[in-house]
Amino acid sequence: MAVAAPALRPGADGSKDCLPAPNGAPTRCGGSSARHGSVHPFSCHGGSDESCLLFFIVLRKERRDVEAVWSFPLPFEAVEARYPMLTQFVYTNAGTSYSAEELSHTFVLTDGRGVRLYGHCTAFVNGESVVSLSPYPWCRFFTHLATLFRTNGYENGKLIVKALYNCPTPPSGGIFALPDHIPISFQRPYDRLCSFIDTTPVYLLTIFPVTSTLFSVLADLLLEKHVIVVGPNFGLVSQVVMSLQSLISPFDWMHILIPILPSTLLDVLAAPTPYLVGILTSQLPLLESVPIDSCVMIHLGSSGTCEEVQYYNEEKHTLPNSGTFSALRIGYQTLKMQDPRDQTARDLCSLFLTYYAKLLGDIGVCGAAGTQTFSTKDPKDILFYRLLMSTQCYTALIETVQEAFVGDDHAWMDNEFFVALVRGHAKMYPQRYQQLIHEEQRGGGYTTRHADCFGSREELTALSAMIHGFGGHRMSTGRLCCQCLCSLLSRAVCLKDPRALVTLEAVVPPMGQGSYFSAPLHTPEDAEMAAAQASNGTKCPSP
Repeated sequence: MAVAAPALRPGADGSKDCLPAPNGAPTRCGGSSARHGSVHPFSCHGGSDESCLLFFIVLRKERRDVEAVWSFPLPFEAVEARYPMLTQFVYTNAGTSYSAEELSHTFVLTDGRGVRLYGHCTAFVNGESVVSLSPYPWCRFFTHLATLFRTNGYENGKLIVKALYNCPTPPSGGIFALPDHIPISFQRPYDRLCSFIDTTPVYLLTIFPVTSTLFSVLADLLLEKHVIVVGPNFGLVSQVVMSLQSLISPFDWMHILIPILPSTLLDVLAAPTPYLVGILTSQLPLLESVPIDSCVMIHLGSSGTCEEVQYYNEEKHTLPNSGTFSALRIGYQTLKMQDPRDQTARDLCSLFLTYYAKLLGDIGVCGAAGTQTFSTKDPKDILFYRLLMSTQCYTALIETVQEAFVGDDHAWMDNEFFVALVRGHAKMYPQRYQQLIHEEQRGGGYTTRHADCFGSREELTALSAMIHGFGGHRMSTGRLCCQCLCSLLSRAVCLKDPRALVTLEAVVPPMGQGSYFSAPLHTPEDAEMAAAQASNGTKCPSP
């Protein structure tokens, strides 16, 4: 077996930047910060000698009994002793109805030091569940691994898992160095742009049909409110919870994160600490006994789209400068207009990274002495900025930003977010901006790495987004409208031929229905893991 994959990309060191320090002493979340764990939003994309896979478990449930079919590298009893609630998270979908032959969901285990462990589970209709425990939030990667294990048979599947376990973790976008006798290639997701890029954030374009609704939800997350995602099954719910984090990067959700919340843990919703959790629609009646002071509740329908967002004792906010004629909205609408096959997680995350770089620059005109001068006169935007500056995610990001410009190693130039921050605010960072221009004039690997992320040297504005496309690259909104019109005309012609109906109606089914894991994102950077039969017909050797 073989797979075509991009060349290995060098990983960047953990780079951090410079902005005025927020008011007050820096604080840390004591309970659930991923920033304290092994995955850091800016440094996790480098290679590691450690495996990306900690435990791989195959469970089978018959009635109420759970049997461990296989556990590696430790016996299941040892893993269960370390994580007592593991089976409860794995089979938390029991009793719910869905028509998919398999349903994948992600759960999070957090220890007392705030280190997160991600459980990627794929449950099949025969009662079997394949679970991968990893420090990395690579949802699609480990879903593919579960599929490979099941389709290649137990013996060959065990060989694949053991080979991956014994492999060091390559840099972002790199290929795992499996032994030659394993005819399968694994590629690490391109998570240097965003550590949650492999959580299928592109689906949010469909899940939130109203753009302003998504922008309000992202604002709620940045302001660290109590956010509850409610849906028909935990596969859909956990996917939304995990994907939303990709659209607030480089900010990091530093509080309670529970993509699937079993009924026995509903008391967590009464905690004063901010949280981002997912529950089932069938669990809503149980909330009547939970004293929730305030929350933002996102309701997902059976079709997999957001039907309503309810605010309980919470004020509704939206992202600053995201009105009708804004760079963010134009770029986002441009992405939505594209053919789904052309929509990539990299483009979506790149757009929001550029926007957040501009947002931090608007706050960054504050003086270091504590005076605050914002580049906007809108009272709503100023209120949002002030609330944001009191959050832990802002404090942590500012610390990271300040550390990035310490020293003369120019490591910050290997980080897309820092490049966007300096490029968009030359007056704030004149020295760094000159270094950036000098590096761009030299060309070479730097230009190759960043040309697609933030385009030409255009600043992200509404006008540049409309003329050049979002971020100053790709297709502009005007040209994209013409392309869409031509596409509609060609489809109208094809409809006259009944033979074309099958392909025209072959749309992606709603999540939670039909084939749950749908088409790939079709981008080499959002790395795929795949397997194909070799031309000579060889298979994995038996042990």
